Amino acid sequence: MPIRQLLATIALAWAATLTLALGTEEIKVTVNEGPKSCQDFDAEKKPTKVQKDYSVAFHFTAYDDATGKKIESSHDLGVAPSFPVGQGKVISGLDQGLIGLCKHSKASIVIPPHLAYGTMGKPEQGVTKDTILRYDVEIIDIQPPVPNDFKDIDSNKDWKISRKEAKYYFESKNQNVDIDALFKTEDTDGDGYVSWEEFTGPKGAEGPQSTPQKQQTQEVDPLEQAAAIFQQMDLDSDGKISKEELAAAFELMGEKMTDEFWTESDANGDGFVNIQEFIGDPGREEL
Repeated sequence: MPIRQLLATIALAWAATLTLALGTEEIKVTVNEGPKSCQDFDAEKKPTKVQKDYSVAFHFTAYDDATGKKIESSHDLGVAPSFPVGQGKVISGLDQGLIGLCKHSKASIVIPPHLAYGTMGKPEQGVTKDTILRYDVEIIDIQPPVPNDFKDIDSNKDWKISRKEAKYYFESKNQNVDIDALFKTEDTDGDGYVSWEEFTGPKGAEGPQSTPQKQQTQEVDPLEQAAAIFQQMDLDSDGKISKEELAAAFELMGEKMTDEFWTESDANGDGFVNIQEFIGDPGREEL
């Protein structure tokens, strides 16, 4: 196997092992002011506790937990953002940390790196792969989930409802619906399907262009991914991987690095593996 490919295999396996190790860190939620416990609903049946899929409006200020440096704040914009919780609209740690908080409470949510921005960080805001975040939040309002009949009917999740899907849905609800009459009303462009835009029933707040699924399918640049892994393996952050650092990566995987492997990795013989040796030349085939 070409040495560049072998290094990439080692790096990916090491990164997976490191992720599992880091994954033992937990989110820490501390309620500083307001109610620490509450019922799901008040006497008027309005939600008082944040639950999955409920929309929460909240103010927040994010900090680097180690230095106390402010990263961003909704107060600077003068608007409390609102979104359905537990649907991947924000970083995983915040998504999880908000659940269970009570209306009008103020809390601190401390989020480990693997549940924040991961190995890539967010350099434009000074967030590195090692940054532990703290969100100071205030829960302003909580609303129940917006009904979404479109999502329930669209069983294959292709953002259009076929006659077969509509027939199956209404039969499962024991509802006698004239599918032909329904499509005559709803299928305004006559293509045989009811799109999200055409659908006039309850369909939530977001259409196909703004779903978390679309965001998650964005491709990751392999060179950026390799560079991020290189930075993780470069334990002293000097821009190069020493023999000891590469051996530590092998050790973490329960393996032992051979001298032969090191000699082949350190192509220029300077005692280190630099980023060019690590990534290699994508345009050149190695023997």
